Amino acid sequence: MVSIPSIAVVMNWRNENNKSGLYPVHIRMKQGNVARYFRVPTPIKIRKDQWSGKEGAWVKQNHPFAFEINNKIVEIKGLINEYIKRTVNFGKPVTVEGIIAGLTNKGDNKSFLDFMQSYISRPPEKLEPNTIKKYATTLTHLKKFKKQIFFAEIDNTLLRDFSRFMQTELELGGAATKKYLEAFKKVIRHARRENYISPQQMEFLFDGLNVRVQKAKRTFLDLQEVKKWKALTFTADQQHLERDRDLFLFQIYTGYYFKDLLIFTKDHLQMDEEYGHVILGARDKNGNQTIIPLFKFPYAQTILERYRSRSTDKLVFDKQYLVEEPVYNRNLKEIAKMAGIHKNITNKVARHTNAQLWIRYGAESAVLSKMLGHTKQETTRNYYNVDLPEIFEGTKRVDFGAMGI
Repeated sequence: MVSIPSIAVVMNWRNENNKSGLYPVHIRMKQGNVARYFRVPTPIKIRKDQWSGKEGAWVKQNHPFAFEINNKIVEIKGLINEYIKRTVNFGKPVTVEGIIAGLTNKGDNKSFLDFMQSYISRPPEKLEPNTIKKYATTLTHLKKFKKQIFFAEIDNTLLRDFSRFMQTELELGGAATKKYLEAFKKVIRHARRENYISPQQMEFLFDGLNVRVQKAKRTFLDLQEVKKWKALTFTADQQHLERDRDLFLFQIYTGYYFKDLLIFTKDHLQMDEEYGHVILGARDKNGNQTIIPLFKFPYAQTILERYRSRSTDKLVFDKQYLVEEPVYNRNLKEIAKMAGIHKNITNKVARHTNAQLWIRYGAESAVLSKMLGHTKQETTRNYYNVDLPEIFEGTKRVDFGAMGI
């Protein structure tokens, strides 16, 4: 049997006598031997002769704010009854502490989904477009999971059920499930800071929410696929695809991500008297210095000449040739189809291809780490001992020009 606290409206519950003769009004919640009091906000306190204690007319009409105070009492009692009803429906125990917490939380009777929509529309901090998109997708998934979610419903079970829903009903993988679950948790934490969720509700809320994520296999092109990619010919109305075919090849030659091309500046491109073009620069992702023997790929010179900026702009590539990344990725998929390559090609595949080519054809581990601009010691053995002479020596056995790429 569910234990429901008794609710009463009392004035001067401490039975005090003060000089002013004015006393506050409280809602008393009693459960067994435990009683808690919630103060009713009033413009003016009440004298004993202004108090009747009768249901609906607790404050007599001889008080100047009798109507406002009585209505406020009705409102608070309504909130308490609504809280009790929801808590019982959710199969949770009703406690006086829970009622007090519910009354002091702004969001107890409010929609979390509406709160999250407001969070997305007016984020409390500057968010990247992709981050906003992630929150919006999370909200879409939440609405499919439940048409409405009140703050009082948010508990560990609900989070677990949402995680299971994404994996079973939406058929999302572990990585995607974890990403959207983390976005959900981030908004919950913000709601707690805004006092929409009580500290008691946050206790153990995120326990056991581990999502297994399988390590993704890296996609890369083998030597023959790179040759197919390079050998493609294009019609006059496919010049945009030829451009992106070339830029993707340049990524393969350098190990750059597409974002690295956007910050590839002329001072990074150096000419060595003995060998040819070398890139001495920094990647967008971590700012680590890279040393890249571009001379190993003869076609790179053609790409540079074809798409480089002719202005005083410090960037190597003219901005008119660099489209938005989603457009670039769509074009790469179309090019792959033309080349008969049945792999999911995105701009990141170029970097993985670069690493696999160097590894397969004999580049030394520490040399490869320097070319790729790695950070972690376990992937950059002898990292700080590698410089230009080591790059030349460590790649001398590799001749990509002779291989036709």
